[in-house]
Amino acid sequence: MNQSDVLVIGAGISGLLCATELQKAGLDVQIVDKGRGVGGRMATRRMSGGRIDHGAQFFTVRDNRFRAYVREWLDLGVVREWYRNAQIDQQEEDHIRYCGVSGMSDAPKQVASILNVHCSQRIQKLLWNGKQWNAMAESGDSFCARELVITAPLPQALQLLETTGLDYAGGVIAKLRDITYAKGLALLAILDGPSGLQHPGVIKPKSDAVEWIADNSIKGICPSKVVGITVQATRAYAEKYWEAEDAVRAPAMLQVMQDNLQSRVVEYRCHRWGFTHPLHIWKGPTKCFRNPEQKLTLAGDAFGGPRVESAALSGLDAAVQILGCNFISSNAD
Repeated sequence: MNQSDVLVIGAGISGLLCATELQKAGLDVQIVDKGRGVGGRMATRRMSGGRIDHGAQFFTVRDNRFRAYVREWLDLGVVREWYRNAQIDQQEEDHIRYCGVSGMSDAPKQVASILNVHCSQRIQKLLWNGKQWNAMAESGDSFCARELVITAPLPQALQLLETTGLDYAGGVIAKLRDITYAKGLALLAILDGPSGLQHPGVIKPKSDAVEWIADNSIKGICPSKVVGITVQATRAYAEKYWEAEDAVRAPAMLQVMQDNLQSRVVEYRCHRWGFTHPLHIWKGPTKCFRNPEQKLTLAGDAFGGPRVESAALSGLDAAVQILGCNFISSNAD
């Protein structure tokens, strides 16, 4: 039995920053995640000696609360500027595109390094006894806490909460259930030579199958001798070929890539994202949902928005809401 003041389910940037703020306030916090690592869609994969960002490609900063974390990451050498004012964006605002020094997973790994995180723990049942939460994992481990925060994609969070039999959301349950996500499909490839792209190494081809192609070598996260490419499908293409085998869904994406790059593909694999971004977000006074009576908080991109920063701010808002309840740690003197 793992006991703490607060249990956070989900080790994406929202859950990690929520846990960080709560720990700074003196609370004992545990995080569990079904994945083998932290970061959620801030994900970097190794492939044939290269490193490829296959989820979120960058993040921007607009809010001072998140900017404080980014400044710390910059000072630590964890993140850096990738590009700004590139023609690829076709936007007027001057928001710097940041990435991890060796991949998008760098920042969440840095945050998690001072937290109590349990990976490869898939929670399958929740119990609330009126005083504390008990989360039971497939591994047989149990995690108990007086406060529960769930930052997993909202459909997964609601499915898990249905195991409680509780009326946890009252009259707003329908609004929560109405929040859906787009599916995502990424193709990761290794080339036999340079891609031929110019800095920042990104193109958005005019294609029904592909919306984004990025050279991770030009980006600076892939060793110079390895050319690793990220190809992200359009939403419509991902939906259409979600259940297909790679041999069926990959050819069209490969063809678009070959039409735009100068070297050949020598290896590839596909990765599916079931919850890339919410199609609409929660409309409320805060970037999270909280049931104070049941000591339950829901946060994440469904409440903040699809950008990395928006999900981060949802986690920060969740921490504010919990601490605003004058929460006293069980470890306090």
